[in-house]
Amino acid sequence: MARPSQQVDLGSTLQAEQATAYEQANVHAVYDVIANHFSSTRYKPWPLIPQFLQSLAPGSAGADLGCGNGKYLHLRSALGPGPDASIVTLGSDRCEPLINDALHNFPEHGENHAQEVAVADALCSQLRSAVLDYAISIATIHHFSTPERRMRAVQELIRIIKPVKHGKYSNDNLGEGSGRFLIFVWAYEQRGGGRRKFDSVLADSENAQDVLVPWVMTPQHTNQQDTEEVHQRCASTH
Repeated sequence: MARPSQQVDLGSTLQAEQATAYEQANVHAVYDVIANHFSSTRYKPWPLIPQFLQSLAPGSAGADLGCGNGKYLHLRSALGPGPDASIVTLGSDRCEPLINDALHNFPEHGENHAQEVAVADALCSQLRSAVLDYAISIATIHHFSTPERRMRAVQELIRIIKPVKHGKYSNDNLGEGSGRFLIFVWAYEQRGGGRRKFDSVLADSENAQDVLVPWVMTPQHTNQQDTEEVHQRCASTH
């Protein structure tokens, strides 16, 4: 039987160096192990993300920071064969196995097309400032272990999109734009028929809203060593 979610209080305890080490052990190392199985479960887009991408003007260029296996990159992508191919979404993720999956992630004829993807940190994407029309971050920011690092992830999204009038990066050289960004994260409060009930775990800790969620791999995606490693570390969802 899988271990239950483990509620932890991180926000006031982790310093910068500790946060980096914590995320390496509980996020990056875990995803390197579970990437194959994780990718096989991530194929259906959440409805609001395609709606957002459909609202963009033709010719728009943007980025998905924390793109995982790239399931949103092909939507309207001018790099692929699909209909309404009129935008380009660059993809980045810390997990190299997931980026390898994202490279040719198209619904059809993926082997003949390639996404623009790279291994990069969502806190430092290495993309130029104020040049993109949009940016998205889907189920990524909650993996950062402190409020400060989560805010930095949001700031990175803002940094790379075109500024609105009188914005920080608006000047004669950069011009003005109307950059947009979309963020989705896991919520501690689960509405309606939410599949996970976090509030039943460690109810005596009112301030602990960070949750370690174990990832259980199916037999065809694992061996005994992998299973032990994932259960020891857990996949981190904050």
